[in-house]
Amino acid sequence: MNREDEMKELLDTPPLPSHKPWYKRFGLGGAVTVLLAILKWKTILSFLQGIFFLFKFSKFGLTTVSMFAMIGVYAWFYGIWWAVGFVSLITVHEYGHMYAAKRQNIPVTAPVFIPFLGALIGIKEPPKDAATESIIAYGGPLFGFLAAGVVHTAAYVVQSTLLFSLAFTGYLLTLFNLIPASPLDGGRIASAVSPYIWFLGIPLIGFLIWFSFSPILVLVLLAAIHRAWEFWKHRNDSYYDIDPGFRLKIGIAYLALLLASGVLTYETHLIAEALRPRL
Repeated sequence: MNREDEMKELLDTPPLPSHKPWYKRFGLGGAVTVLLAILKWKTILSFLQGIFFLFKFSKFGLTTVSMFAMIGVYAWFYGIWWAVGFVSLITVHEYGHMYAAKRQNIPVTAPVFIPFLGALIGIKEPPKDAATESIIAYGGPLFGFLAAGVVHTAAYVVQSTLLFSLAFTGYLLTLFNLIPASPLDGGRIASAVSPYIWFLGIPLIGFLIWFSFSPILVLVLLAAIHRAWEFWKHRNDSYYDIDPGFRLKIGIAYLALLLASGVLTYETHLIAEALRPRL
């Protein structure tokens, strides 16, 4: 190979890429990308830390988390707006208990929401008697009934199937909770009239299980039987010694709420069914 051919071969061969240090090869664009990623990560981390701080030091932290979890579960099955409305109705019900407890100077915890079971509040001090317990119990269904009434009124104004459905659900929840069997609210209210009424509520729960089986109803039935047995063993306890005048007042209030809830449950069910789209 002569000199001329060697020069031609060198010109035809592409130059080898230069191996620059990694920080030079990275370039300005890569540096900007990394900087933005770090800032974004720090922002996300700061946000998560703020949420954790809020939940850790707020007494409503668990309430908020469980509430949103419950909305998420029901939204998966029934849609976001029905889920929001349903959980809002339950929230008003629970805050009715909290308001009544505060009026009786009974400290309670914020509510905790449990999907498919409802919600509950913890009573830090036991009521002194069945009358106090019945007042706290009555606050939940009363507030829940009033909340359903607000939704019911709005449903009439806008003729919304969704709102009629929520109103029906709110009334039905109130009606169910008023079954006179402890630990349901109705049983705790009825205890101030006469705990013997529980022996009428327990068969009613059994009928509901036979009519529409539900594991939740089975749990309620077992709890009601246990509570009734405990009462029977201590039926002469002074806890149930209530002034006759109060027995009459709470009894009338209980029956009035029970009757109103039953009538409006039926009415809103008919309207919701009539407005529901047919295939």
